[in-house]
Amino acid sequence: MKTMIVADFSTMRSALLQLVGICLIIAVFMGVVADTVVGAIAAITAMLPFMFLFSLAATDEQNGWERFRLTMPITRRQVVFGRYASLALLTIAAALFGLLLAAVIIGVATALPAGTAPAGLTAEANPPALIIGATAGTVVVIAVGSSVALPLITRFGMTRGARIVPLVVVLVMSAAIGFIGDGAAIDSALAGLAQWLDTGNNYLFLAVAMLLVVAAIYVASAFLSAKLYEGREF
Repeated sequence: MKTMIVADFSTMRSALLQLVGICLIIAVFMGVVADTVVGAIAAITAMLPFMFLFSLAATDEQNGWERFRLTMPITRRQVVFGRYASLALLTIAAALFGLLLAAVIIGVATALPAGTAPAGLTAEANPPALIIGATAGTVVVIAVGSSVALPLITRFGMTRGARIVPLVVVLVMSAAIGFIGDGAAIDSALAGLAQWLDTGNNYLFLAVAMLLVVAAIYVASAFLSAKLYEGREF
C-alpha cells in the first residue's frame, strides 16, 4: 500500500502543485467577493480531493499504465487500498489547508481598520463552531462522494465510471430528499439542528460523530472496491 501512495503522489506531483494554486485562487476569490470564509474553506477542502481523484483515474488509463502496474510486485487489493489511503491523506491535508487559509483571512480582515474589510470575513462573523462545522461538513461530503465514485471507477474505469457517477449521485440525493420530506420539513430540521449546535460543545460532538460514521462508510467502500477490482478483466 505504501508503494501505491508514493506512486500516486509522485505521478501527481506537478499537477498537484497546479491544483493547489488554482484552488487557492478560487478560494480567496470566493471568500473576498462572496464575503464568506466558509466558502473559501469549502472550495479548498472539496476541490483538491475531487480533482486529485479524477486526475489520477484519468492517468491510470493513459498509455496503459493501469495494466502495466499489475505486472509489478503489488496485489490488486494493495492498489485499491493505496488509492483510498492517498485520497484520505490528501483530504486531511486539504482540510488543514482550508483551516489555515480561514485563519489567515480572518486574521487579516480583523486586523484591518473597522469598516475596511467585509463584515463576513471578521472573527465576530466566524466563530470556531462555524469554521469547525464547515470543515467537518465538507470532509463528510467529499468522503461520501468518494465512497460512491471510487467503486464505480474501480470497476468500470475512469471513462465509463465518470458517466455513471453523476447518475448514481443524483439518485442518492433524490432518495435522501424524498426520505427527509418537503422543504418545510428540511427547514425545520435545520433550524432545530442550529439551535442544538449552539448549546455547549454540541458542534464538536456532531463533527466527531459525522467523521466517525463517514470513516466507516469509507472503509466499507474500500473493501467493496477491492472485491470489484479483483474480479475486473483488462
